[in-house]
Amino acid sequence: MDPIANPYTPNAGSRPPELAGRAAELEQFRVLIGRLKRGTTDQSMIIRGLRGVGKTVLLNAFEDQAEAEGFLSFYHELTPNSSLVAEITRDAQTALARLKLSARATGVIREALGHLGTIKVTGPASIELAVDIRKADEGMIARDLSELVLQLGAAAASKKSGVVFLLDEVQFVSEIEYRSVISALHRATQRNVPVTLAAAGLPQIPRLTGEARSYAERLFTFPVIANLRADDARAALVEPARHKGVEYAEDAIELALSWTGGYPFYIQQLGKHVWNLADRSPIATTNIEAAMPAAQAALDTSIYELRVQRATDQERRYMRAMAELGEGPYKSGAVAAALGRTTAAVSMIRQRLLDKGLVYATEDYGYVDFTVPRFGEFMVRYMHDRAPRPARRQ
Repeated sequence: MDPIANPYTPNAGSRPPELAGRAAELEQFRVLIGRLKRGTTDQSMIIRGLRGVGKTVLLNAFEDQAEAEGFLSFYHELTPNSSLVAEITRDAQTALARLKLSARATGVIREALGHLGTIKVTGPASIELAVDIRKADEGMIARDLSELVLQLGAAAASKKSGVVFLLDEVQFVSEIEYRSVISALHRATQRNVPVTLAAAGLPQIPRLTGEARSYAERLFTFPVIANLRADDARAALVEPARHKGVEYAEDAIELALSWTGGYPFYIQQLGKHVWNLADRSPIATTNIEAAMPAAQAALDTSIYELRVQRATDQERRYMRAMAELGEGPYKSGAVAAALGRTTAAVSMIRQRLLDKGLVYATEDYGYVDFTVPRFGEFMVRYMHDRAPRPARRQ
């Protein structure tokens, strides 16, 4: 097949031609925006799931939905070095400019924000904002951000618009700033202004959010996205090719679905290599079998090896011990025992892996698991490739 016409997109965050299995989340977000447009609030959304299941793709789809409804949207991929308060403040400044407010409305907002301690209004006439939270306590940060969000929401409502903040990798937000943002969003909900948040993060997000604010579990919903169900996985594989006039033989579909396990990134990667290797329609089982080694090698280098390279030798040994225990989640004590050490002795290694996003703490206390599906399978291959070889006889 012509590789230029290849319909599969195994890239980080790229929307596949067939966004299968995510209709419920798209509909939930559509309803959220629709209610905000009518002056009724609803719960914001924090999508949770492992890497490669399509969280970023969904956020991008939400962005398109929001913009189509006349909302202003602001997307951020967060890192451990991000300042979410600073990001939202810059977004607010941009939004207020895009709303094209009257001089009178601008003056009202400048006056309302003029007393804030961490967010300063600069410039002689327009609303230009500067942020400094280094010496502020959490209460001041939360109060100032809440006031900014209320003013932004009121301004957007006056223009029959709204604002959506889209946050990817939300697990990296600092605790103080996360709590402050939750407080600000809570205040916006109380005052019924059209400001909302859609975020995506690893599976531990509900627990972290609940720990941040006691009311947070009522402020958000936490849709879980994971591997696709059989019918959706079939659609994700078959429909992109069908739109190009190419079919799959039924036994080829079954083999492909078995190999991918419904993992969206696996489907895109296998589909790409199958398409490039096949020379006619329908795509046959032999094409699937021929593509599997190339697809697996691409997966290893694109999502697995990069993560191993970020780990120290100690951290790799910890992950190797996890993999040797079989399927996760893994009890921290069992991992420590496999290493021949106590749980306390390896707790810092575990924490570093958590901080790097290579593992996550599950909802069951004391358990961890890999953040990428089938990473344990890779670790087994990785360990086998690096196992010491027996000495050759002379």
